Amino acid sequence: MDGIPEALPPERTVTDSWPALHGRPVLRRTVAVGLVLLVAVAAALLVRGVNALTVGTPGRGDRERAERLAGLHPSQHPGAAHYYVPVGAVYTRTADGAPVAYLHYRVPGIGEFLRTYDLPAPGPTSPLPPDLTAALGPTSPTSAPELPTPTTTSPARTIYVTPTPDTHPDAADIYIRATG
Repeated sequence: MDGIPEALPPERTVTDSWPALHGRPVLRRTVAVGLVLLVAVAAALLVRGVNALTVGTPGRGDRERAERLAGLHPSQHPGAAHYYVPVGAVYTRTADGAPVAYLHYRVPGIGEFLRTYDLPAPGPTSPLPPDLTAALGPTSPTSAPELPTPTTTSPARTIYVTPTPDTHPDAADIYIRATG
């Protein structure tokens, strides 16, 4: 029969490939639910594994540790009306293992920032440490007015303020280096 197409095979169902499920709807549903749960658990374990592998990479944890080391974390200033979030934060360790934090804040009002964290007014201009500019990127200035640091401050921190009047008359970029 030259012009007649061959008959197509009948459609297959799940029960054809697994004969034990044929005519047993409860077992079919149980298998389907089990497979869905298996896939969900596998996906959850995959997400958990990816999270475990990325621990220690820069992110929110580094920002919080850097803020705590610098003494600027919200939990360290419970009476403040509001807080500032750094636009750049690096938390690392020196060669001898001591923690060091680098923070960059961009604030619309330097006066309010200083009041929030109970900081003194900026003093004379000083060069920024090379490790601070390296950690926070090439857009960091080479020198800026430095806030006087009390001798009782623990950890040791140095704060530099760069006015940015082009955005707002009282606006500033604040660069901080803290060691613990």
